[in-house]
Amino acid sequence: MTVAEIAKSERPMKIVFVSAECAPWSKTGGLGDVVGSLPVELAKRGHKVMTISPRYDQYKGAWDTSVHVEALGKSVGFFHEKKKGVDRVFVDHPDFLAKVWGKTGSKLYGEKSGHDFADNQDRFAMFCHAAIKAPAALTELGFGEDVVFVANDWHSALVPVILNKVMKPAGQFTKAKCAMTIHNIAFQGRFFPQPMATYGLPDSAADDFFFEDGYSKVYDETNPAKEDGKEEFDGKIYRKANWLKAGFMNADKNLTVSENYAKEIASSKAKGVELDDVIREFGMEGIVNGMDPTEWNPSSDKFIDVPYDKTTVVEGKAAAKQALQAEVGLPLDADAPVFGYIGRLEEQKGCDIMMAAIPKLLKQVPNAQVVILGTGKKSMEKALEKLDEAEPMCAGVVKFSAPLAHFITAGADFLMVPSRFEPCGLIQLHAMQYGTVPIVASTGGLVDTVKEGVTGYHMGAMDADTLLPADVDAMVETCAAAAADYGTPLYTKMSSTCISQDLSWAEPAKKWEGVLEEMYFGTPEAVKKAEVVVPIAKADAIAATA
Repeated sequence: MTVAEIAKSERPMKIVFVSAECAPWSKTGGLGDVVGSLPVELAKRGHKVMTISPRYDQYKGAWDTSVHVEALGKSVGFFHEKKKGVDRVFVDHPDFLAKVWGKTGSKLYGEKSGHDFADNQDRFAMFCHAAIKAPAALTELGFGEDVVFVANDWHSALVPVILNKVMKPAGQFTKAKCAMTIHNIAFQGRFFPQPMATYGLPDSAADDFFFEDGYSKVYDETNPAKEDGKEEFDGKIYRKANWLKAGFMNADKNLTVSENYAKEIASSKAKGVELDDVIREFGMEGIVNGMDPTEWNPSSDKFIDVPYDKTTVVEGKAAAKQALQAEVGLPLDADAPVFGYIGRLEEQKGCDIMMAAIPKLLKQVPNAQVVILGTGKKSMEKALEKLDEAEPMCAGVVKFSAPLAHFITAGADFLMVPSRFEPCGLIQLHAMQYGTVPIVASTGGLVDTVKEGVTGYHMGAMDADTLLPADVDAMVETCAAAAADYGTPLYTKMSSTCISQDLSWAEPAKKWEGVLEEMYFGTPEAVKKAEVVVPIAKADAIAATA
């Protein structure tokens, strides 16, 4: 569908996304991708859209608006760039710029994993206050106070709280609504309590933040997490402030990035990381993510020598496969099923399961080849290096390489995604866009996006905490079954089905539009919300229909 063919909304809204990340300017994972792409699609549908994120660097194209506001006693400025129909606004303050620019690169929250900046609580509280004020302060952009805020993850979870506890009681932003979106429930913004005044909130807000935590520490620069596991639970309960909990309680609607993930995080304390009861009380809806087909597109990929599309996928992937094998030093064997992995090397991604499974897989399927690209925990990196040395048919590359990531996505026959949990995931969408068949764990958005026997293979759910022999065996068996299908008409059909899908933001944006319209205007948007799963209705809504 072309831009001209996209149906314009009959009730356009002014939508403001608040996020710590916004690709391509800032990104550590899927959050940045979503805030970079979804607003563009909503703008195409006729909405006026703004994104607000910190200015971590000197972004080319972003200009100083000369507008300043007070945020928690600090003078904060705004930079602005209009791009692809979206107003990109960047909150300018040394607490962000000096922290990252020229020092830690893309490491926005700390110098390394488990070493968060000690002032993150103060930085993002200031960011939330500035973000709320931006639509009204930047008068030339034409937003004002009657807007729909979309807060993303714990970094912006104060936005709905400030709106409810400060702005609306003062007669400001009275018509504004706010959706709270969670991209990964594992990151909640748990801090040692501070007086509510340090957040710019009244004391009455304290109960919304109250949280009983089994861990005695907050992991930051002065008290970093251990490389292989955090502090053990000691049986005691420690009082913390939980930003995400407060955000859920004050938002007009709570959203997450896939239907199945919404169900999972409400199902138990383990999967909801102790916020399952709050999710069940205040409700949660899931809308599966799309992807940006401009960066990941085999017909225009600058890294592959032979572009291809759904009509030439067989020939294109054959050429890409040969290039991949040559690049990583594997035998040039067109008949060998090639299994790829791209991502962080850590337990959440199931890398320990994968590295235990690969020797067994290569023994069971002697002509199989494996290519793994990633960085992460030092222990995992060392394990991959040992695997690379021990297995001639396994190429383990411990570094970040954009060209190699594209080589694997195009040249592998299968992409392995053994995640223990995965809110939505983009890697499987990238794979399918290239006709590469994903082999996934049955969790979160992987359930929603990969259909068994049609667009991929499911290994089953992996144990959340422990490396179990049964999970290793499940991965070996699933990959071996996929290898048996390779070279058959079934594989060809699956590859063709994968690449023929519309994996863009077009359909998810339509559903987002319906959800936000319902929230803002107070009327159901049944057509646009079609197939949007509401697994956890608000408790009061349940009671009303009982």
